[in-house]
Amino acid sequence: MSVENEPTLDPPTCSRCGREMELRAEGTETTVPLLGSEIEYRQFGCPECGQGARFERSGDDDWTRTGV
Repeated sequence: MSVENEPTLDPPTCSRCGREMELRAEGTETTVPLLGSEIEYRQFGCPECGQGARFERSGDDDWTRTGV
């Protein structure tokens, strides 16, 4: 199972330098004010080269990597 689809999300590995990324931010946000659904997100950053990755999920869905 790929990292993008794990129910519990471990820090991903940087695709540039191979180092484990650090959690930089996490929380929830509404997709469209008043009418939208809430999504949970986690943002990771590489301490070596600065590359970032963002993962999102709605409710009990699997984590998916989004384009940042």
